[in-house]
Amino acid sequence: MGTLAFDSLKFARRLKDAGVPESQAEVQAELMAEAFGFYADNIVTKEYLDSTLCAAFAEQDARLDKRFLDVESTLTSRLNEQDIKLASIEATMNGNFRVLSALMGVTLLAVAVPAIQSLL
Repeated sequence: MGTLAFDSLKFARRLKDAGVPESQAEVQAELMAEAFGFYADNIVTKEYLDSTLCAAFAEQDARLDKRFLDVESTLTSRLNEQDIKLASIEATMNGNFRVLSALMGVTLLAVAVPAIQSLL
């Protein structure tokens, strides 16, 4: 972070020029210098805030990307399972349709052959 400079001598002179007694101006300048020194480490600069926020957002983006990949993987896996189940059902239905078609053919022959024989 950047450093802050406080000119206590200039501060004291300005207080004296404004009519503050010299001893009081010096004490106020010392207190202000102490306050600036004490709080200087706690001041957040724009650069520090920008870098901290960028790092936090990058971390959040990485977590979201991982979560989306996990969800996508889970959905893909479930879709593959559903595709396998549907393919199995389709194969069973195709087998059933073949059996039904054969039975319909036999039924048609059983009805049609006697009817044709009676006409001849």
